[in-house]
Amino acid sequence: MPRTSHFRTTLSSKVAVALSGLGLAGFVVFHMLGNLQVLEGPGAYNGYAAFLREMPMVLWTARFGLLTVAVVHIALAIQLALRNRRARPVAYAVRDYRVASVASRTMALTGSLLLLFIVFHLLHLSAGLVDSSFHDHMDERGRADVFGKVIHAFHNPLYVLLYCAGQLVLGMHLSHAVSGSLQTLGFEHAALNRVFKAAGPAVALFVVLGNLVIILAVFLGLVRT
Repeated sequence: MPRTSHFRTTLSSKVAVALSGLGLAGFVVFHMLGNLQVLEGPGAYNGYAAFLREMPMVLWTARFGLLTVAVVHIALAIQLALRNRRARPVAYAVRDYRVASVASRTMALTGSLLLLFIVFHLLHLSAGLVDSSFHDHMDERGRADVFGKVIHAFHNPLYVLLYCAGQLVLGMHLSHAVSGSLQTLGFEHAALNRVFKAAGPAVALFVVLGNLVIILAVFLGLVRT
């Protein structure tokens, strides 16, 4: 492949990874905001879940779109990592980590762990295959008792530990992914570089703290049925 064509292919892949990554980051933010309604009690949270289920076409279109974006993001990220490794088959004798952060150096690791956590999360709270105790339970209004499922899950110290660990991995991945994606897309300006660089850690902290509030509030008994 000619060098120009190779460069264009790599550049387009990086742009696609950046755009899909920002899309997934946006979903994670809105997902957390929606789940914060668990703090308002079963009426609000089960109502929120029922509202989503009352629009099956929109819901399944969103799910399919999200899955497509995730597959594109993961596939292209792996492709770029393998391409970079082939371009540099001999490892550096000395690594200079003065500029690169821990989050940026561990993107492949945190991405892989995050994928495993997402699969577990879907099997656990969405499909009910890990714990089916509340999967078919209904609330007093005949709606799926998603609130009861969450309360039941986060009363278990093992699940609390797993979800807290998952949040740490998510935070590390987001902290570099958002800032790196903005840089890849050309969002650089002398007066705003600090803002763009801080965007990733800020989004990561916002999402992780929001999710941890839910988990720990339930575990500590601040939210109950």
